[in-house]
Amino acid sequence: MPVLRDILVGAALTVAHLWALSPRLAWAGDNGLPRTEVQHRGETCLTRVDRSVDPVVHLEYTIPLVDVCLTEDEPADSRTHQFVAFCHDALPFTIPPWVTWADVDSSLAADPEIPEPVTSEQVLEDSPAFADCWWPITSAAERRPITCEAARPGVDWDTSALAPGAYVVAGYTYMPWLNRWTPRRGVYRVHDGDPDAAPPAAALFTRVVDVWHGQPIHLAACIDAPAGSTWKLEFAVSPAAPEPELDWQPLLPVAPVDSSDLDITFDVPEEHAGVRLTVRLVVEDPGGRTVVAHMPAPGTVMMRKETGVSGSGDEPNDFDFCRDNPAADDPPHCATTSEPDSTGDAPPPPAGDGCACTSSSGRSAAPLALLVLLAYRRRRDGTSRRSDRSIS
Repeated sequence: MPVLRDILVGAALTVAHLWALSPRLAWAGDNGLPRTEVQHRGETCLTRVDRSVDPVVHLEYTIPLVDVCLTEDEPADSRTHQFVAFCHDALPFTIPPWVTWADVDSSLAADPEIPEPVTSEQVLEDSPAFADCWWPITSAAERRPITCEAARPGVDWDTSALAPGAYVVAGYTYMPWLNRWTPRRGVYRVHDGDPDAAPPAAALFTRVVDVWHGQPIHLAACIDAPAGSTWKLEFAVSPAAPEPELDWQPLLPVAPVDSSDLDITFDVPEEHAGVRLTVRLVVEDPGGRTVVAHMPAPGTVMMRKETGVSGSGDEPNDFDFCRDNPAADDPPHCATTSEPDSTGDAPPPPAGDGCACTSSSGRSAAPLALLVLLAYRRRRDGTSRRSDRSIS
């Protein structure tokens, strides 16, 4: 919406201005920085992986900016990307922020001042909720620097060792202490020549919906299941903090699966106007096998209390920093001075080049403003790719 766009643009420029002018803000610790997420490319709602033909899936991704300049309190492999596959029912916003205890130990060695103690539930390899539910596509030792040179080749995912079934993929930004997951939209149904021998698969492809009062919600979805399967839609009020146990309630009644692509339309109950909701799709095949598809993030459906002339809609973001920026491969300019100059002002950041380059001394204002603007674009990133794609 134009008003929302103007607000976000103004906020981005204001924050960037304050970031550049204030010594305290300019030299804040790295925990105050936005993390440079994986930007998945070539997302499709449904991908069938026939391992009798080829078990390897190629995943494409890019980055919003180069981010390689470490601070003194970061481990040597910080600011890197990793890729992990998850069992289909995993709630994407409850994935633990740490992959291994080795990561915790190396981060402690680099920066002993941790925000709070790390528990087993916060480490993927030790989390009871994710036991037997995750498989590294790239290992911790294979994490990639956040550069275009590393991103352009993409990632090859070998599914040979997996059981037949439905899987989702997420990118991981390792930058302690605030590591971050970025789910890849869509589902992968892995089978060995007979799709129906594998459990069903489903995905909600729409990332976010934010409309005015009284307007319907539209969700793009896909289902791959045997004849006679059914689906239903459920919702839960998004908590202030993500929780694995949500109070799921019926939103749409059980219906037969009569198409692989769904355009689901519904109205938000009046009592939930102005409340952020999380939605999930539940599919059951004739044999009783059930699969649950979640939206990529919490609190992604909302009907505003105010009225307006149009909804927020979805807008694809086709800009690729590594492809479309001529300076994408220029060497980064990392700051090296940790002291303010004689005037008491922080030294100016290097010229903006799409690089989130910092040291223990400083941060560039350009990446922060860029990330706020990208967040707006991604917020409106929608359902432009829903076609079924098979790997054969």
